[in-house]
Amino acid sequence: MTLQMWTATLQKARTAWEEQSEGLNGPRKNLAQADPALLGDAVQGAAEAFLATWEQRTLALRDRASGHADSLAQTMYDILVTDAGSVHATQQLLLWEDRDALPVEAVGP
Repeated sequence: MTLQMWTATLQKARTAWEEQSEGLNGPRKNLAQADPALLGDAVQGAAEAFLATWEQRTLALRDRASGHADSLAQTMYDILVTDAGSVHATQQLLLWEDRDALPVEAVGP
């Protein structure tokens, strides 16, 4: 018997987080490239503060989304390694003639 996990669902979630991270990188670059001096002296200071705040916030959200994607990838790997280790340890407890038996794949939801 092997551990059950929803690989496709975890991968879908990982991909969604990666896409969120990539999607936030464009706006972050736009904020970094914006020139508040073009707005004039009257609002330049406020514009600089606004752009800096939103650039930092967008960067933080991008990094957080990327971290979620990395965590899901690590979780999938950890489950795979744990499962392989569990199968190997269980096989070592079987009778000699059954030690090469493979676990049965679970069927169902």
